[in-house]
Amino acid sequence: MEKNNEYIQFILDSQQNILLLTDGHELKKANQAMLDFLGFKTIDDFRQQQECICDFFIQEDGYLQKEKNGILWIDAMLNDRENTPNVAKIEGRDGQIHLFRVNINEKRMDENLYSITLTDITEIERYKRELKEQIRKIEEKQQILIQNSKMASMGEMIANIAHQWRQPLNSLSALHTVLMMDYEDNGKLTTQEIAEFKEESSQYIHKMSNTIDDFRNFFSPTKEKEQFIVSDAIKESIKFVKDSYLDGNVELIDRTQNRDTQIYSYKNELMQVIMILLNNSRDAIISKRIENPKVIVDFIEKDNEIKICIKDNGGGISEDIMDRIFEPYFTTKFKSDGTGVGLYMSKMIVEDSIGGKLVLENYEDGVLASLILSAEV
Repeated sequence: MEKNNEYIQFILDSQQNILLLTDGHELKKANQAMLDFLGFKTIDDFRQQQECICDFFIQEDGYLQKEKNGILWIDAMLNDRENTPNVAKIEGRDGQIHLFRVNINEKRMDENLYSITLTDITEIERYKRELKEQIRKIEEKQQILIQNSKMASMGEMIANIAHQWRQPLNSLSALHTVLMMDYEDNGKLTTQEIAEFKEESSQYIHKMSNTIDDFRNFFSPTKEKEQFIVSDAIKESIKFVKDSYLDGNVELIDRTQNRDTQIYSYKNELMQVIMILLNNSRDAIISKRIENPKVIVDFIEKDNEIKICIKDNGGGISEDIMDRIFEPYFTTKFKSDGTGVGLYMSKMIVEDSIGGKLVLENYEDGVLASLILSAEV
């Protein structure tokens, strides 16, 4: 019996975690790790002052306590695992509060003994708290980036509305001038002249109203996936930017028309990325004053994969900065012209929301942007 006790004690002392044998009330055996942690020399020293290690449990909600609703901690853990915490707070001899995960490993019915393991998870919990705080800070920065992207998109929206309104406004102004000249020449207006003015002006006003509706629908995106034709999303994206291309004398070639390939994804988010890429190509071409500027949009379908390609002849991206183009706030534009979040947000949308891939590379005399999407429904 003595040899058995020595062997059991040897096994207990060889473990780094706190190990103990108890009947739930009185400590029977404990390893050296427990004695060192609590500052006792021997198990007898402990027994002279305490009965159970649970006497050291700090009474705090959310952590294991000596009793729960009058039920002993061990019985509570065994009989109500879902509602009984398995982590205890204990102050060590070093004066520091440690967290221990408590596991009941064995119950011997004949002697009513429990084998208890206390694993110190203080450092793990500290790392978890630090990681949680870092994630919180990253999410805050992410929200700032998203807000900046929204503001940049809002600026693009206003600019594009201005581009699309300019022509009908000019036409309305011309109609008004002609009408006033007719009135000044004749001193009156005929019924036909008034009817023609009303008809033509209504058409221009209707066009301007449709422009507002288009942008309002785009900036109120649904969060639900939908089935849509890829070429339709490209066509609608081009519609938003085509007037700014005309103003910049940049040729925009759409080679995706009349193709009926469909995908199941977030249409408005895909359109947002396409618009960002189209705007980037346009700005690069205009800033570099490229002769015969043009941007070509096409897509390739192969092996359940769709690749939307936007290619420009804007001179390409310097290899010195190629590996930084997707960094937040990195921009090659003047600070007054760019926020540096467009490509970052595009990559995040494509990879996180759409589940695709965005690749930019120098190709021939410009940049080839490839949006790689799954064609599977």
